[in-house]
Amino acid sequence: MNFSTRKTMLPDARVFTCLFAAAMIALFAQTLGATQKNGLRDRELRRLYQSLQKPIPADSAWAIRDTLLVQLPDFKATLHSGKITVLLDSTQTVTGLLFEGQAHIEFRPPHALEQFQVSRFAKDSLLSCTASQILWRFSRLEDFSMPGESRSIFTGAQLPRIHAPLHRKTQDWMGDISEALLEHRGYNLAAQLLRRRVEEKPSAFVLCAFYPDRDLNPFPPLYLYFFDSAAEEPITLLQYFPKRIRRPFYTVCSYKPTHDPPPRQPAPQLMRYTGWVELDGGGNMEADLGVNIALPQTKPRTLSFTLSTELDLAWVRSEQGDTLDFIRAKKETDITVFLPAPAVSADTLRLLFHYDGDMLQRHENGSLFLKDPVFWVPRLGYLNRAHYSIVFKCPPRMRVLTGGRLVRDWYEGGFHLSFYRSFLPAKAATFCLGNFSADTLLASPELGLPQIEIYSMTRRALPDRKRVAKDLANSLYFFQNHLGDFPLPVLRVVESPTMHSQGFPGFVTLSWLGFAGHVTGPTEALRSHEVAHQWFGNLLGWATYHDQWLSEAFAEYLGALYVEWVLREDKRFDEMLQAWNNDLLNRGNVGVSIGMQRFGFSKQALRKSEGEKAGPVWMGVRLGQKEPLDYYMQTYEKGAYVLHMLRWLLRDLGTDSDHRFWALLADFLQRYQAAEPASADFQKIAESHYGASLDWFFQQWIFATDIPTYTWSYTILPAALEQPTSPVGLPVASFGVEPRQEAQLVRVQVRQENVPPHFEMPIPITVEYADGVRDTRRVLVNHEGGVLEFPAYPAKVTRVLFNAGNAVLCRVVNN
Repeated sequence: MNFSTRKTMLPDARVFTCLFAAAMIALFAQTLGATQKNGLRDRELRRLYQSLQKPIPADSAWAIRDTLLVQLPDFKATLHSGKITVLLDSTQTVTGLLFEGQAHIEFRPPHALEQFQVSRFAKDSLLSCTASQILWRFSRLEDFSMPGESRSIFTGAQLPRIHAPLHRKTQDWMGDISEALLEHRGYNLAAQLLRRRVEEKPSAFVLCAFYPDRDLNPFPPLYLYFFDSAAEEPITLLQYFPKRIRRPFYTVCSYKPTHDPPPRQPAPQLMRYTGWVELDGGGNMEADLGVNIALPQTKPRTLSFTLSTELDLAWVRSEQGDTLDFIRAKKETDITVFLPAPAVSADTLRLLFHYDGDMLQRHENGSLFLKDPVFWVPRLGYLNRAHYSIVFKCPPRMRVLTGGRLVRDWYEGGFHLSFYRSFLPAKAATFCLGNFSADTLLASPELGLPQIEIYSMTRRALPDRKRVAKDLANSLYFFQNHLGDFPLPVLRVVESPTMHSQGFPGFVTLSWLGFAGHVTGPTEALRSHEVAHQWFGNLLGWATYHDQWLSEAFAEYLGALYVEWVLREDKRFDEMLQAWNNDLLNRGNVGVSIGMQRFGFSKQALRKSEGEKAGPVWMGVRLGQKEPLDYYMQTYEKGAYVLHMLRWLLRDLGTDSDHRFWALLADFLQRYQAAEPASADFQKIAESHYGASLDWFFQQWIFATDIPTYTWSYTILPAALEQPTSPVGLPVASFGVEPRQEAQLVRVQVRQENVPPHFEMPIPITVEYADGVRDTRRVLVNHEGGVLEFPAYPAKVTRVLFNAGNAVLCRVVNN
């Protein structure tokens, strides 16, 4: 690469805060040669790392004659008899223990949600088993809690020492565990241990691996318990089936301990990406990216970045031109970068990464899209927001499309160059490459609409493009009226040849289904869903994977609400609600599910789904470990249905007004703009608009899996002239009409089943009369059932609707 030539291509002097330094570093790099391309150059560090990969077993072991207890948070190993071999690193520091003998292991998470997951994977809420071999790896010996006489293992005061070298097969087993983690999880155990060894104030880290004895299961899984005090969720339990080809690892549990952990240290924040990305027409990508990182007061010795395994990292350098040590094993998702003291002396750290790889998937139409639209840049932390200022270089007959402002677009040296700068810090950004037909809808100040740019495949018919443009513009208009202004000057939408669509700030990759789809209702909802992400997902984010429903479920329901508005004569919204209900309660076995079409799932996939047995909405991506469909069903569909139920709780039944619901969403956006709220934050705002606690609602629908069955019946009685009425429930409609002799009174009875005794839900019931009047009221149904009497009205009852508007996700039996 000719970096001096690149310097002349810069569109303006303000493009990058550190690009000049990056260019100088790159020039300096050319003189270093290939010998410093990757890895650890420090000999002692490299030797320590290698010994952590393959720890050195001591020649002797400690014999266990009496019961010994090894205890970690929510995990207990009782060692009855056997031996313990100490594992050492190159500095003769204890880095692990290997037990062989008779032991009993017990793991029980304190949270009901995680107990549910243990039952899902291990068939019991308590993991209790015997084991004959247990491996512990840790960063520090003091991370162990070994009560009583267990400390004598290391002092030799009370436990006898025996000569018992490890069998080769046992050593291979230890290596197999590390290899499995790296191969199938991208997790480098030795790198994790080394990071903590070099930190001045290392966090606690312990891994415990064991196979349950084969008494009950001839092919038991390997269990791996992790305690990592630096993690967002310090306690994790994995399940590994070595013989299973598809998804051999499951995350059984992942959670925070019940006791108050020590406060976590402020984390470094990656603020900006600046640099160059060069693309060829075959899918290869080469990048020189600088990253600006804001450092906390306590300066780290290492930083851990995440980068797609499709990309090979050549080197990492500091702003001063120093080549930094790093660890990045084959198939590892993380990059551990070691920082010398001078590099972290200031409050801002600037690093330069050089990497390349076959990162883009080429499709039949000639377009290229990223295989991983998130980790094509080295990421620090969980989807933290950052600015992007990048020059893309591609073949002259192609163009790069991404979000942000196109600062300059030009041709030089036989290449097409495009410089994009993001409008706002983004949780993620993507780009694509190809030849596209372009349509532009100019900004409409009178309607408050931004400029809309639509890039479709060159053979896409004009009517298809017009339909897309119509729904994009109408969605923006609809959401702006209810949620607030669209914050960017342009919305750029490009047709993707895949089944998946994604919405980034000002940039949407819309599946070809969104362009060619002719299933009225779901197609419009798909387009609108991605537009809705401009508010929920981008303007407002989410805190952790548990809270991602605040993005996906909100966009899903807003897409459906757009359909309700734009196709209000066709009742397509009701069909979508019924499709969600069908998927969630019947697994798509009744009729044809339209709710999952755009994700490419078949009815067979729906039948294989675990349904509500996969777990509650709050479990997020962990729901889809056995069947990916379950994540979509619970997060997208059930999450959207939760919002539908909340909408009906807030609805004024007398006027059918949803003003309180829309005010809730707008308030949520305003309070958490450019922030990452948790589910509890949304609950608090919802309660302020509801006027009472909604803990019961969120506990039932977000943190639990129960779905009620309601058996209901009604009776129509003639009403005497003098008969008073005393409706039960929460009446909101009243009529000042004196009952006449022909007046009728409706009495509804409801019985609730298949849910815990504490479960309760207000259900709307509508009575329709011959003169066109509709009276809708709520009945509160709990374990005692519910009764609702409508006041006498002087007209014939023509219909009684239970669960009006499909307001509650439930099974209904009509008696």
